[in-house]
Amino acid sequence: MFGFIRPVKDELRVREIRRFQEVYCGLCHAIRSRYGRFHTLFLSYDMTFFALVLGCTGQDGHTECRRCGASPVRARRMCCGSAAIDWAADVSVLLNYHKLRDTVRDETGARQLAARLLLPLAAPGYRKAAARLPDADREIADCIDRLAALEAGRCDSIDRAADTTARLLAAAVPPTGDARERILRQLFYHTGRWVYLIDACEDLPDDLSRGSYNPVALRFGLRAADLSPVREPLERTLEHSLADICTAFDLLGAQRDAGLIENIIWLGLPAVTRQVLDGTYQMNGGRMRHGSL
Repeated sequence: MFGFIRPVKDELRVREIRRFQEVYCGLCHAIRSRYGRFHTLFLSYDMTFFALVLGCTGQDGHTECRRCGASPVRARRMCCGSAAIDWAADVSVLLNYHKLRDTVRDETGARQLAARLLLPLAAPGYRKAAARLPDADREIADCIDRLAALEAGRCDSIDRAADTTARLLAAAVPPTGDARERILRQLFYHTGRWVYLIDACEDLPDDLSRGSYNPVALRFGLRAADLSPVREPLERTLEHSLADICTAFDLLGAQRDAGLIENIIWLGLPAVTRQVLDGTYQMNGGRMRHGSL
């Protein structure tokens, strides 16, 4: 995942901040206990959001105080025994591995070299996760292969390119065969679409300088890293995805963590949208900032 999905801390209650941290730490512990420490290096707030939404309609899990590598002296409260967190841990490992594999295939230079070195370290955990979630693994791999084909063909359709990441995240939903699964798939489909487009906008300067594929640049014929001429159509398509995320969450009928998740959806995602489009995102915390809020 990319690290764009995060709450607005100033608008959270104290117990919501504590709950977010408990789920974050619980997810980190679940990844470590199931797959080792290596995959905890890639943990992001995106997967914490994924775990919160998966668990918002149930009451499984409990909190415990445990020490960890990040806090070896003072024990931290973390959520344990949660099926949603365990599932999110498995999905996180799958996404980490496929992201590294995609980087090896598409990047050059130092980024490709780093991914090549990390890929063998990620492989043992990936094999365990793929054995646990074979269907999700196949769908994720298929979506990444489709995206690679679009990138190779320099596809200038932002909808076609974003659809692959959207389907990828929807494929990570647990298969229950009921209305809840359909709603979750819609919610994470539009979350994945939003993430892909936001990432493309944020990566525009680097992609233009390196000549890398960027659907936003190709769609609007951009030659400079300035989104202001195309801000209006980008805002419309991003807001459309945000509206669909809100609608799906309303249909989900959350029984726990509703206020925390609503903060992320209705405040956090729009804030990141504004920051990325006006070029102030890095000054507002940036991405992939792990640990305490």
